[in-house]
Amino acid sequence: MLLLFPFSAGAEEVAQPPQKEGDFRVHNHSTSITILNPLDGLGEESTDDGLIQAVALSDGSFGVIIKPALSYGPFSTRLSFPLKGRFTFDPFDFQFDFSDWIPPERGAEESALEYALQLLHHYSRFIQALQFGNPYDPIYIRYGKLLGPTLGDGALINGYVDRSVGLLTSKPGLNLMIDASSLTGVQSGFHFLVDDLFDPAMKAWRIYSNPFYEKAFLSSLQLGFSYAHGMRVIDERTIERHFFSLDFAHPLVEKKNIKSDLFIDVLFQGFDISIPQEAIGIRGGINGRLGRLFTYNFALTAPVYGNYYASFFSNEWAIEHEQQMILPPGSSRFESLISFTWPKQEIFFGAKIASDLTDGVFENTRLFANLRFDRFLFNILSLDLRYEKLYPNERDGSFFDELMALRMVDIQALAIIKVKPYVISLGVSLAYDENTHLTSTIDAVVRIVLL
Repeated sequence: MLLLFPFSAGAEEVAQPPQKEGDFRVHNHSTSITILNPLDGLGEESTDDGLIQAVALSDGSFGVIIKPALSYGPFSTRLSFPLKGRFTFDPFDFQFDFSDWIPPERGAEESALEYALQLLHHYSRFIQALQFGNPYDPIYIRYGKLLGPTLGDGALINGYVDRSVGLLTSKPGLNLMIDASSLTGVQSGFHFLVDDLFDPAMKAWRIYSNPFYEKAFLSSLQLGFSYAHGMRVIDERTIERHFFSLDFAHPLVEKKNIKSDLFIDVLFQGFDISIPQEAIGIRGGINGRLGRLFTYNFALTAPVYGNYYASFFSNEWAIEHEQQMILPPGSSRFESLISFTWPKQEIFFGAKIASDLTDGVFENTRLFANLRFDRFLFNILSLDLRYEKLYPNERDGSFFDELMALRMVDIQALAIIKVKPYVISLGVSLAYDENTHLTSTIDAVVRIVLL
């Protein structure tokens, strides 16, 4: 039996004044994590670390979910096998629902390949995550929700976190990294990313090599080519773009567990893949990693032609108008990212700062930090904590003084706490305007699992 005790509270202060269309803001974030479903974290799609979950509701429906986790050497996977049904006492009836297990019907005009893909999509729900190796191994494969990957130096995809689904919910994304150095004899490889294999909103790949390895002066120069395609919905309108990047990188530090490169990117954007007809940009900076889990990059991007969509795939900022994504000619953007990603344990921390330089003045400076435990840490806590800060264009204090001020700040947190027989979902949203006035909401659901 599952008993629910919902609680919700809110408080509002003075509303914000209207802002210019091109301004960034911290309120009305497009990826709110306030609790929407009181069964989040316990339903059939959750990735609870318990081997068996049993849920029964007062309407007579029930579910039993077996969730084995397998690990052998570099390979690990987590599965989810649900069995649902319904029962009544008067009259007594007991029915099972095998819809998750029964293959879908084949359409009259559906080809064998199309039906095979439909079957694959249907049964992929049983795989929560699958991983072979670790990032930057000779072969690294991860199937599941994307959590923090960066493509190359981050020109197109930079610390990408799929926030289209919530905590403890899987998605059929793919992160594939192949280091072909042992086969080619020179540093080379391939990286592929897609957020959803069956219905992608983002897909990207990069190939790289050291083509001048025989030239003494250029032997360390790495050349890469990247492509990304994405769709975003802004103002109820779908924006679709294709992106291309030609990157050059020279190592500053290159040791076994420490790598740092100086890079420059030539960026192209277009409506389709024929020619990059929309915009051209230049990007340069430093990127690197410590070990296999910690990555960083610092870059300056400048458009040289057209309407350049900077950080198109970044979903950290609260974008409400298409104009907010466009970096106009004559301006440039400084952006930095540090991130820690432990894919096997689904732990992520990332901090990103961006600021636009126009006429020698930095404006629209914004900071975003996110800590996620996308599994139950120690089988107790799952967490999504976000901090978003917008700096005023005119400020008296220093960067760090303003950082400590609760002004133009949005803090959101979703915590799912499991102390059997209780499962507590707590959602908190705190929004401070430019006058430090607070608007807050709190949602809480307490669940008592008796079966």
